[in-house]
Amino acid sequence: MHHATYDIWSGTPQKIGQWLEAVPGLSNAQKRMLEIARETPGPYFIFSAWNDCILDQIDTREDPLAALTR
Repeated sequence: MHHATYDIWSGTPQKIGQWLEAVPGLSNAQKRMLEIARETPGPYFIFSAWNDCILDQIDTREDPLAALTR
């Protein structure tokens, strides 16, 4: 059985993000995104190139609005 691959990006979909890695299976990608976000707080999202859409997002900064004023 073939699992679709999902891309994990840092940043937000509205701005240019940084591609981090591709992970097979959506649940695996969500788990990996959480691991990355725990290590380095910030905004992250999962992108499906096959569907051309954002499937999940997380922002683990303490105050996400503070980053907008920096």
